[in-house]
Amino acid sequence: MKKENFGELICVVNPLSGKLPLKKKINLIKSTIQDKNLRIVIPNSPEESSRVSYEEMKNENLVIACGGDGLQNLVAEQAVKTGGSMIPFPMGRGNDFASSLGIHNHKDVKIALTAGELRKSRYVIAEFDQHKKICLTCAGVGLLSEAAFRSSKIPILRGSVLYAVATLLSFFKLQNHGYKILHDNNIIDDSFLIIAGAASPFTGGGMFIAPDAFKESNLVNLLSAKKVSRMQAVKLLVQVFSGKHINNVNVSNTHTEKFKIDTHSSHPWAKLVYGDGEYLGDLPVKISIGQEPLNILVPNI
Repeated sequence: MKKENFGELICVVNPLSGKLPLKKKINLIKSTIQDKNLRIVIPNSPEESSRVSYEEMKNENLVIACGGDGLQNLVAEQAVKTGGSMIPFPMGRGNDFASSLGIHNHKDVKIALTAGELRKSRYVIAEFDQHKKICLTCAGVGLLSEAAFRSSKIPILRGSVLYAVATLLSFFKLQNHGYKILHDNNIIDDSFLIIAGAASPFTGGGMFIAPDAFKESNLVNLLSAKKVSRMQAVKLLVQVFSGKHINNVNVSNTHTEKFKIDTHSSHPWAKLVYGDGEYLGDLPVKISIGQEPLNILVPNI
């Protein structure tokens, strides 16, 4: 499916994502997508990004999400609601969702538009007591949440270096929290460093957190690391870059239809659930793979 199969091409741009100033982002978009039906929209808020994406998809236009994982999440949520289609144009500091689809830069976006195919992408549903959110990479608690928060406060770095530094900063006051995991009628009550449900392999700007994410298309990849010392945590961090952490004795790696996380810890970090680098909600949470189609135009290579 090519761009000609859609009405207009709508670039929704996050002016604050990544390192490129807005003018350079617009120039890159125009040099990549040389099409008379191109329209560039620069929303003033996340809410406006969602509204614009929803309206354009309802009009059967293709939305190109120009930003990082946070913007991709907002646009993808509207694609699921409307049955519309999108392309991620990676312009953030992480870009893990785009990478999982084989879209690493503007050249891959151009290939998708000229010789692409429409695929249904996996995503996670994080269901809380009063609301639910989608997540394109992985959603979880513990060190994942703390590192995601700290990375948002570091303005200079990007990619896996950014998240590695944020994780190392978290090690200074390393916390293992008490959690309950319920899945497949089993309850695991223990202290954990991290618990995550993954739809795709990467998080943290390229960290290979879930090498087996795509092995079971209809199941969520449940990963957890039990209580460890600082030295053991550093070893795990190093292993995450190659995916070897899943063989670590402290790590559990399985697939399940749905699982629930709750905590009996009073520590303020313990209850926070993060995904795609953003705060999603407070525990308890049920995590599963989304069933409604998420249509993404990707390079056919």
